[in-house]
Amino acid sequence: MPTNKIPTRQIIGFLIVARLSFSISRMPALDIPPHNQNQWIMVLLSFVYVLIVYIPLVFLTNKFCNYSMVEYMKIIYGKLIGKVMGFLYGLYFAVGVVNSLTLQTELVTSSILPDSSNLVITVVVLITCAYISTRGVVTIFRGVDIIFPAVMITLLGLLLLGFNNIDFSIFLPIINDSSFLDINHGALILTLQFTDAFILLMVVSELEYKKDINKIFVISVAINVVLLIIAIIATQGTLGVEYSRHSVFPFLIYTRLIDFLRFIERIDLIFVVTWILVITTRITGFLYISTRVFRDVFNKDENEKFIIFIVSIFALIISMNIISSRPVVGIRKDFDLYLGILFVIFVLIIPIISCVVYLIRRKTIEDKEYM
Repeated sequence: MPTNKIPTRQIIGFLIVARLSFSISRMPALDIPPHNQNQWIMVLLSFVYVLIVYIPLVFLTNKFCNYSMVEYMKIIYGKLIGKVMGFLYGLYFAVGVVNSLTLQTELVTSSILPDSSNLVITVVVLITCAYISTRGVVTIFRGVDIIFPAVMITLLGLLLLGFNNIDFSIFLPIINDSSFLDINHGALILTLQFTDAFILLMVVSELEYKKDINKIFVISVAINVVLLIIAIIATQGTLGVEYSRHSVFPFLIYTRLIDFLRFIERIDLIFVVTWILVITTRITGFLYISTRVFRDVFNKDENEKFIIFIVSIFALIISMNIISSRPVVGIRKDFDLYLGILFVIFVLIIPIISCVVYLIRRKTIEDKEYM
């Protein structure tokens, strides 16, 4: 029987699909230390770091599970500062839309539609995601029941079809060619790219079982790490360590090397179509939470559609500026640096300060019966 709450399986599926958009596209995990066959070990270690850095945000979310982020920021800091914090987070989530949007446009134009206009593709994607976002949070997550199994079946099929091309000897010797410092350095850099958990933390008040917050977070991160390790092994084992590291979209190249008895021509098109579904899910998620934060800041209800239009226009302008100014498709190290700085600010610094302020004002907050 349909409800107005999000089941645990849907939010986990959504987080996995959203993260896959990066795990099987540009695969930034291949181009960070230790730069060798031990990338999968670095990814495995990043699981621990992701859990650690999100402790402040998860703590606040558990404490204020019946409130939105803007609401509990106002409870902790007061109305004015809370709204300022909310506005900044809204901009940060809009940057998440830009990051995903530029990636989608670049992959589509460099794979199946090389002669297409970047502007046309970006506008079509934004209109689609904006429309889905207007349908409401429950409808957005309900679609995962169809998308998630389709994506998993396709990914599993591609991995099985390309299995014979994988040279597992590439991954030997294990550890010997990497220092502990290099592996930890890479794990920390990769951790700065795990922003998908915000989608969970922003819709927690709509969860069917709020007590599952920690379980959902840990399970989704763990599965994403495992899927990324599998993608890395398949890609490096097929293309080689150096070639996969310097390729723009290495998993796309991996799919192009699949030769299934010539039964299916251009099997990479299946991957691209599936990936478009995946990245569209991610864009929709960040567009929704950005719009939601701004609605809370300006005291608008769910029926207010103008804010999503403004966020979409902002994302379109910034995305087109980035795409047009980038000399080489897929080269994003400058953008990744800015995103890493923003991650430290919004996932570590602000939440840690918020936790400290909450603990200082805890008695006052509890006396006002917010908890």
